[in-house]
Amino acid sequence: MIRFIMSERRRRKQQSPSNAGGHVKRMKPSMNLGASNDKDDHIDSSSDEEDSAGREPSLEEESADDEPLETKKVRLAREYLDKLDGASATSSSESDEEDDDDEQDPTARRLQKARMKKEGTFERAIADRVFRHVESLQHKLPLNATPKDWISGGHVHLFRGHDLTPTCVALSGENKAISGSKDHSVILWDVENQRRITKVTEHWKKSQPTSPGDQKKFRTQGQVLAVACSDDGRYAAVGRRNATVQIFDIRAKAQYNLVHTFDGHKGAVTCLAFQSGTNDLFSGSDDRCIRHYTLNEMMYLETLYGHQFGVAAIDCLARERPISVGVDRTARAWKLAEDTHLIFRGGAKIQAAESISLIKDEWFLTGHQDGHLSMWLTEKKKAVVTIEHSHGADANGIGRPVVSVAALRSSDLVVSGSCDGFLRFWNAQTGARLHERSLERAFEIPLDGYINAVAFGPKARFCVAAIGQEHRLGRWARIPGARNRLAIINLRNPDLVDAADANQDAGQIEMENAEVESAQSGDDSSAAGGSNSE
Repeated sequence: MIRFIMSERRRRKQQSPSNAGGHVKRMKPSMNLGASNDKDDHIDSSSDEEDSAGREPSLEEESADDEPLETKKVRLAREYLDKLDGASATSSSESDEEDDDDEQDPTARRLQKARMKKEGTFERAIADRVFRHVESLQHKLPLNATPKDWISGGHVHLFRGHDLTPTCVALSGENKAISGSKDHSVILWDVENQRRITKVTEHWKKSQPTSPGDQKKFRTQGQVLAVACSDDGRYAAVGRRNATVQIFDIRAKAQYNLVHTFDGHKGAVTCLAFQSGTNDLFSGSDDRCIRHYTLNEMMYLETLYGHQFGVAAIDCLARERPISVGVDRTARAWKLAEDTHLIFRGGAKIQAAESISLIKDEWFLTGHQDGHLSMWLTEKKKAVVTIEHSHGADANGIGRPVVSVAALRSSDLVVSGSCDGFLRFWNAQTGARLHERSLERAFEIPLDGYINAVAFGPKARFCVAAIGQEHRLGRWARIPGARNRLAIINLRNPDLVDAADANQDAGQIEMENAEVESAQSGDDSSAAGGSNSE
């Protein structure tokens, strides 16, 4: 009976409409992990073959071969080292290609040049090239050429603007110059087009009020003894005999664009200097003090004390360490961050310095009242090189004073001015060894009168000089035959300057790269030697 019932059920399932179409209902797989099939199904797949082909054989797989296990270990280690050598060679070739691209990329060169300038490691050898150009000009002039011959030849240009002796001059940007005079006037010049742009301040006679009552109360601003310009070409600082420092915005179109006036000095302001790349200003005075200002906020910061007599000149580069000279026959390097300063003395036989110019952050040049021209290193207390009677001597054997000195920053070209009728150029070598340090006269250009201030143009294309009949701080030893003028002296051919400097800059950058690579290779070799010794 039971068998009949089971057979009847199977027959009904086979005849049911759900299975009429031949579809078979699949059962859900059970998750019985404990159960195992007697025979697993094998499915061929090409992905397994690819994985096995791309995967390195393991030691256990190769152990089944006839090759001994130790030999296989050595062979696999050698293959791994060969792969590493190939990868390093590929990366080195790629890095060489990148280096070649950097060498050919002008943007990379400009960035590296700017970095070297900021660090103070960028140097130019310009003195010889300027000398060759000036020598070619001298061949076209008479043997003993006078200032008139140089002026008529178009190599020196004199511009009239100040009625009395010009006392100072400074460059603003690449093509602008600003000069001050004893007639209280300040004039802005266009050096490229060789013309006067505007008068920042007028002559003292023209600035007087017209009404008689105001004329009695009127007081002049005082003689202009110092000017300085910021690197961005915006601000011009003017130091006067009435102990004030005036700040002008020379980018504005207005004629009288006075921004601020700093009081505080108790004597005439004799010198001014901006810190390179900033708007920090330093002023020196006859009151023996140096005052520090910031023009970003137009505020006074601090006063530096130390000089026993008046401050004659001051200069500053990128580092916050101005260097000044005074009538007390000392030069002082001021460490503002440490609130201290270094003192340099020329000796008992050398008179006080009245001019200074920084060649680099560690090297500076000073001109003295007795004609000595000295080059200093901040690491040494005494001058490295001193030239006696650099501008000759008078009938009594006393050296003529070096009224002005200027150096083309981070180069070997310096210039000095006096009252002997010549503007003298020097080749300054600031090497690391003693025999690599020297100061030699290169050439001279005739100019009549006191050369009270000198400033170099970019890449020594030209230099500007303030020349007059009198010394900038007094009226002694007046030269009646001289004229009160602003002089522009052409030093290099502008068509050849850029190409020559570009080649030299590329050589300087390549030299620095070679030094860096040699230093790195030396460090690597020393490290390798240390590891071998260990």
